Amino acid sequence: MSSIAARYRNNVAAVIMDADGYVLLGRKKESSRYRHFPQGGVGKKELLEEALWRELQEEVGLSSQGLRIVSQLAGLRYDYRKKNKKKKDWDGQEQTYYFIRCEGRRPVVSCDDSPEFALLEWVHYRELTPEMFVPFKRCVVEQVLAFFFPDTAENVDEHLLSLNVAVHYEFSEESVLENYAPTDRTFFAGGKQDALVQMADLKERIRAAQKKCDSLCASLGMPKPRTLVLLHDAELVSKRRLNCLRRIAELFDPLLTEVQKPEDMAALSCDGQYLSPCLSRLIPRAGETLVTATSVYQLFGLYPDCVDFVEHVADFEQMFYAEDTCVLKFYLNITPEQSAHSSADFSWRRDDVQEVMRATSSAFPWYIVPAEKKWYRDFVIASIVAQSLEKRLQHLEKALPHT
Repeated sequence: MSSIAARYRNNVAAVIMDADGYVLLGRKKESSRYRHFPQGGVGKKELLEEALWRELQEEVGLSSQGLRIVSQLAGLRYDYRKKNKKKKDWDGQEQTYYFIRCEGRRPVVSCDDSPEFALLEWVHYRELTPEMFVPFKRCVVEQVLAFFFPDTAENVDEHLLSLNVAVHYEFSEESVLENYAPTDRTFFAGGKQDALVQMADLKERIRAAQKKCDSLCASLGMPKPRTLVLLHDAELVSKRRLNCLRRIAELFDPLLTEVQKPEDMAALSCDGQYLSPCLSRLIPRAGETLVTATSVYQLFGLYPDCVDFVEHVADFEQMFYAEDTCVLKFYLNITPEQSAHSSADFSWRRDDVQEVMRATSSAFPWYIVPAEKKWYRDFVIASIVAQSLEKRLQHLEKALPHT
């Protein structure tokens, strides 16, 4: 971490909205005209979400029961005022804001034992303005309100659904590739050095989910989980994919993971029987996560006249789906300028890319990852992987016998 990033204290904050659209705010003093979102520092050995739930319990008396994290915005910074006692250790705070929905109307909250708030109140989201918050935090609040409650959003629930990182970058059978910007950085307000905090947190979440899923499957007598993480772009042999493979592979538990280096699909194909040897390389062993940059999908560019290609691959994915294998497919989306400077001998036409992704999105969706900035590319992939593994873990936990 750079010395600049180290001068900012890691912090989590919560935008908590109930079923009627009211958001929880607190005041330091009952007479104060300024409000604050619940927030707090992250301990050295804490995950961000662990710190979030701890702070909510301490400051407003809320547990995670009946609450659901919908989205988050990371990389936000503000500087402390000169009189702040923490100024001697940090310049300010680097924040990750979590948007949390309540199952019902205004859950019971309390600031009786709160070290931060003397008064709690629920304010409708349409009434929130930056001027309600202390001046030195308004630069952050403006970004938070614009992200979660933009004036252009006619339906806040539909807008919040789109702020799920997986939903935001998912490609469906009706999607258009041109609508995905390689330069997009929706979910991160900071820069490369700021992202290191998030990546460290995501690494811990991914490894914890791997281990817990493996353990739960064993205790339930279920087949050990299989996961395939596939990195793909529009080139046959790509340094970009190799770089991404190295970064993403580091996120996983090495004892439960196999990493497969990129292979030239043309070298593996033979006399029209090219699919079998290539597809066999994409099957993870039981209990294993296979992270690979060898993409069978690029064979379509080599054999565009093979009418059975897409059907064969789609059937292969359906086999994965039937066996409850988690397949995560990431397309690294680059700018035309980056593509023009590529030294690759072969690249797809974007129409071909779009055709194949549409035809192979029924069992498992593609995720179109903005790859103009490598650090943001890695952040998006890691976020979707963590979310997917934790979702699987939740399903396994529901299968546990109740005692």
